[in-house]
Amino acid sequence: MRVRKAILPDAEGIHELIAVYSKDGTLLPRSLAELCENIRDFTVVEDETGILGCGALHLYGTHLAEIRSIAVWPALKKKGAGRLLIEALLGEADEHHVTGVCLFTRIPDFFAHMGFKAAQREELPDKIYKDCMNCPRLHACDEVAMVRGELPHFAILARPERGMVKLQI
Repeated sequence: MRVRKAILPDAEGIHELIAVYSKDGTLLPRSLAELCENIRDFTVVEDETGILGCGALHLYGTHLAEIRSIAVWPALKKKGAGRLLIEALLGEADEHHVTGVCLFTRIPDFFAHMGFKAAQREELPDKIYKDCMNCPRLHACDEVAMVRGELPHFAILARPERGMVKLQI
């Protein structure tokens, strides 16, 4: 198995993999167009047969990045592909000098073994305003928020009349 940054021709394979997990609500669905737009966020793990898994690192700023869209083909779970993806994405966050990495998951034990700790959703306003507000499970979320590193001390929020503003929390 080897890990590499995704390239545009990987978008269809990533789309198929994410679709497996979005059918039951494990992952938010992603359109092929959305994946093409954000392909530079993605990392894949592969072998000679093709893509085994994928994951993305979404950067909010040096204060926070989010690991998202982690998926490994169901038949290939527990073979190390997920761990390789997380390690690669954490390495990428380090390259960008990000001080905190968050994720939302239904398998917190896996991520706890990789140094993540449970957090309160309210401590991650960047994520809440970006994705959670549009999620059909907003008021019935069963995911655990987790953080590795420092919790962010501020969020960057859009203010239509003046552009971007820092909000102290």
